[in-house]
Amino acid sequence: MSRGAALALLVLLAACARESPVDQACDAAVDNDPTVKQLMMKGLGNPFFLDSNQDELKAARQQARLACLRNRGLAPPGGVERQKPIT
Repeated sequence: MSRGAALALLVLLAACARESPVDQACDAAVDNDPTVKQLMMKGLGNPFFLDSNQDELKAARQQARLACLRNRGLAPPGGVERQKPIT
């Protein structure tokens, strides 16, 4: 493989590794979601809380990401509602 081809491959891989601006904005929206914040605050300094409520936190993060994508018109509306963990 020539140096030029190797350099082109590295540039291509670096471009693929970056997150899109929408992904970055939705990551910030997930972190600022009130439900996610509330669960994180409850678990602050209490590792047992996070262990026992990991599924609930994951579901809240997924819901916040989906809402962000829908608000930007990138996720189809409707569909089947995800199962929520039993609490």
